[in-house]
Amino acid sequence: MTKKIKKVLFCDNNLKDQINFRGDVINSYAADGVEVLLVSPLNCEYKPEYPNIHHIDIELNRSGKNPLRELKYLRTLYRIFDKEKPDYIFTYTIKPNIYGSIAAHLCKIPSTAMIAGLGYVFNKKGIGNWIARNLYRFALRFPEYIFVLNSVNRKIVLEKRIATERQLILLTGGEGINLEKYKSKNHAHKIFNDSSSIV
Repeated sequence: MTKKIKKVLFCDNNLKDQINFRGDVINSYAADGVEVLLVSPLNCEYKPEYPNIHHIDIELNRSGKNPLRELKYLRTLYRIFDKEKPDYIFTYTIKPNIYGSIAAHLCKIPSTAMIAGLGYVFNKKGIGNWIARNLYRFALRFPEYIFVLNSVNRKIVLEKRIATERQLILLTGGEGINLEKYKSKNHAHKIFNDSSSIV
């Protein structure tokens, strides 16, 4: 990402997880004056903290395997990306990673895919999962970078030829967590202190 980002798009499989897990990143971009677009199914109430954050509701069957619905999802993403023309696109979870990466490539927009976990697609057999694995392998040729959260996933992604070593970035510390929002209750400390009264 060499040019200054004026508009960034986050594509996920539902809005609730999008704001729970990526809210701080989203707000950070918005605080810097970047226009932020969230593309995901609407499954919760959401009032953005900044006026330059906008949500685009989109239909997605997370576990569906109907080819026509999958093509419809891809076409809808393509139309959104082509209309909005963001400077950069981030995709999360399996279907947004697959179809979002393809749509971004068709629109000539650089993107990054986040693989938080490989899940059932790589753990279970069956024609549907075989197709999904090959779609993953095809689609993930296109992102500029691919983030993985642990060395096991990194190894599998390389062994299955889903991505190249040049693309992969291992986030050794994870995505990060807001310690002000999720405070530790430190039960162990309380138990240790109380143990002094036990005979």
